[in-house]
Amino acid sequence: MNEKNTHNKPAVIDLNDLFRKIVFHWPLYLIVLLVAVGGAFLYLKYKKPLYMSAAKLYLKDEKKTGGEEADILKSLSLFNSGKNIENEMEVLKSPILLEKTISKNHFNIRYYAKGTVRNEELYHNTPLIIRVLSDSAKVGYYKFDVTPENGQLKIKVNMPDRDSSVQLKVLPGEPFRVLKDRFAISYGPAATAADLTGTYRIRVDSVIELAYDIAEDISTALVNRDATIVLVTYKDPVPERTADFLNALLDNYNDYTLDDKNRVSYKTIDFLNGRIDSLKEELGLLEKQEEQFKVQRGITDIDEGAKLALEQVKEADLKLNEANLQLSVFDQVENYVSNPSGDYPFAPVGNVDQTLTALISRYEEMLKEHKRLSLTLQPTSVILQNVDAQISDARKTISEYIAGYRRTAGVVQQQTQTKVNQLQGRIASIPAYAREYINIKRQQSVKENLYLHLLKKKEEAAVASASNVTDNKTISPAYVPDKPVAPRKPLVFIGFIAAALVLASAYIYIKYFLNPRVLSKKEIEQVFNMPVVAEIFRHEEGVRNLTLTNRSILREQVLNLRTNIKFLLTEHTGTATILLTSSISGEGKTFLSAHLASTLTVNNKTVVLVELDLRKPKLSKFLGMDHNTGITNYILGTETEDEIIRSVPGVPRLFIVSSGPIPPNPIELMEGQRMSNLLASLKEKFDYVIIDTSPIGIVSDAKSILSHIDCSLFVVRYNYTLKSKLVAVEEGLPEEFFRKTGIVFNGIEQDTFYPYYYYYQYRYEETKRERNTWGSFIKKTAKRIA
Repeated sequence: MNEKNTHNKPAVIDLNDLFRKIVFHWPLYLIVLLVAVGGAFLYLKYKKPLYMSAAKLYLKDEKKTGGEEADILKSLSLFNSGKNIENEMEVLKSPILLEKTISKNHFNIRYYAKGTVRNEELYHNTPLIIRVLSDSAKVGYYKFDVTPENGQLKIKVNMPDRDSSVQLKVLPGEPFRVLKDRFAISYGPAATAADLTGTYRIRVDSVIELAYDIAEDISTALVNRDATIVLVTYKDPVPERTADFLNALLDNYNDYTLDDKNRVSYKTIDFLNGRIDSLKEELGLLEKQEEQFKVQRGITDIDEGAKLALEQVKEADLKLNEANLQLSVFDQVENYVSNPSGDYPFAPVGNVDQTLTALISRYEEMLKEHKRLSLTLQPTSVILQNVDAQISDARKTISEYIAGYRRTAGVVQQQTQTKVNQLQGRIASIPAYAREYINIKRQQSVKENLYLHLLKKKEEAAVASASNVTDNKTISPAYVPDKPVAPRKPLVFIGFIAAALVLASAYIYIKYFLNPRVLSKKEIEQVFNMPVVAEIFRHEEGVRNLTLTNRSILREQVLNLRTNIKFLLTEHTGTATILLTSSISGEGKTFLSAHLASTLTVNNKTVVLVELDLRKPKLSKFLGMDHNTGITNYILGTETEDEIIRSVPGVPRLFIVSSGPIPPNPIELMEGQRMSNLLASLKEKFDYVIIDTSPIGIVSDAKSILSHIDCSLFVVRYNYTLKSKLVAVEEGLPEEFFRKTGIVFNGIEQDTFYPYYYYYQYRYEETKRERNTWGSFIKKTAKRIA
């Protein structure tokens, strides 16, 4: 018995075979290449091009401009006062900055001239202008289709998150409402109602959503590793807008950084203005009070003793005021660091020692770094969590330092207050009019000193604000690009062609290597490990013509099968019984049985066909006969052997034993003695007995008569027989089936990738091709495509 496990070997793709199949299907590749080129042309025609503009921004970075000593000191701290270039590059792409740029310049509003296939975007000199009368930052996504009509504007509004639309008519410039938002549409500066024809589309995007979308189209990169110059690029379908948007973005970024530096000065000046105005009113009241006192008392001055007491109490009041001011500064600092949501920078009014100033500066640097990182990182980021921990530690350090300093300031305040109380006791001994005048001058002196102190601080803050300049500089503004960066024509054509080749090759691979049906002789031999004794090509014409004068490819291939059967029966003498079966119905065993029997009648041999497919008989019908009388009648005893043997019309020495009526129990009839007697008798009367039986892969009828069989032919049909069915049949066949068995590969389609076809085509159909050259060419080409 042959080995049955060969089909378990993994299939290996033969690259040479695959290449030959690809070459054979050259019309398919030609068509897909033409389709790919056409698709590339259409894609380039209707795909909106993308333009890219670039600008260069200089950023001052103390990390790269300082000396070695500064680098060593700054490396000891997590944060420093210098800019982090990488963070600034992220700020340039932050949605917050992009929102300001979009809102300020109305980049979320776009205008189109509606076309048949696609809309043409209008950027400069738009025929219509829309004004958003409500908060533009909160306006949703709208599409306005505007058609000028009889001096009015016919507007169709597609609303956000709704399938419906709104139709309305308004006059140019007349406000109208859509949901919660208000708009007004008017003509452009250079447009009139007579100039406008057709329909225009106005699209109003959400500023927030557009900011996040644009962030994907902006990229930043350092010009080189040692420089602090950042290259900023932006892509957009409108070339002018790429340059306008980049320049507006850089202007907003410079304003943002300058405003960040001026915030301390602004807060200080606002606070000082309020305090100075208040003190100015108080000083005015005190001056009037002094003037009235002098008029009422009739005095212009006080004695020397009162003057001395006044000077001493003024000096003590100043010290006490400074101590109180210092404590108020500590209160400001404590309130600032104890409020996590407080806005930095901090601007204390008063003298702060250098140590506390350094602690506050470090704390603010951490807050600033936290704000920058929060633009690009999630709140759960480990980096942000580490920064939060650093901020908490710095806040605790400042609180502990202030607590110690407050104790010292409290002692000074208490001592100064004691001295003021002593001086007030001395003043009490001065006459009443002088004592009253001293109190007025004392209050006036304190207010004047505080007023002058605040004026000095205001001037310092104003100078600081005026001296602030941005560290950034646009050294190369964005330009209007003249060529698109996408789509790139060569890459588009290469991509389409490569995709077409891949798809066509995948189709070839699936067709031949992943096809569940049998397509080659090699696949059959891998399952059965037996030779294929004949290959029969599919032929639609003359399949029922069994005469020996029919010279065709089919006739030659059946004759080749007849010769190979004789080799299988070399050791056999006498009448040969040949069984034809298959795995499933429809594989052509009936067709082959009839043609094989016809070719065996040469040399005056007599052949009988036995229609033993009692379940679904087809042989009699194929030969143009009926199966009403046959094997079933003989087994049941209603007909004799001679009565069921009939000659086949048109084919001398060829006879047939039909199946007879279809019985309910065919397997029982075939296993009976009457069946054995019939087969034995037929072998005595004829030279060949050809049995057409039921598919062995479905029922076991054929197995019941294997003891009477000299040779078995197993029929496999091209692109019809399932590989899985072959494996199941091979595993379930008995050993005696393989003793003298041949495989017949049937129904091979012509003009397909299959070897040995061209020899037959040239030999027998040359004349036919000459008569029908173009028809044959078209037919063959179509099969090479499929």
